[in-house]
Amino acid sequence: MRCLLLAVFLSLVAIPLRAQDGLNINSLFDGRYRANPAASETIIQGSRLSRYDLKNYHALTLTGVPDAAYEIERLVSKDGAKALSREVSYKQGRLYYGFYRLASHNGLRRYLFYLNQHLKGGNKIILIYLDGDADTEAIKRMLKK
Repeated sequence: MRCLLLAVFLSLVAIPLRAQDGLNINSLFDGRYRANPAASETIIQGSRLSRYDLKNYHALTLTGVPDAAYEIERLVSKDGAKALSREVSYKQGRLYYGFYRLASHNGLRRYLFYLNQHLKGGNKIILIYLDGDADTEAIKRMLKK
């Protein structure tokens, strides 16, 4: 019985990790920030996202940790280099904003959003991965809310 419970638990923990399969940013969602008081990680899946035509929403927000931007920016840029479409903005030679439509995976459209507010006097770094059936314009509308 313990083995069965452990197997079910491990499969549930692994589900969010599979959504970002094949992406460099996947390494950022390995749990390293979960105990960090400066970090907030949000994972939403399933029916709660159906009104947005999404299957997965995985966000990481870091507050007051500007040095973390270097690694995150590097990984986002690697994934963004293979994007089907992109909107990017640079400040001080660094990636300030990035919105990418990535290649589909398992029949789902995939999107990546990055914002480094430190480059404009703020104190947050935001990284969001989304996938589902939603088109680019629907994702942009949702992110603006």
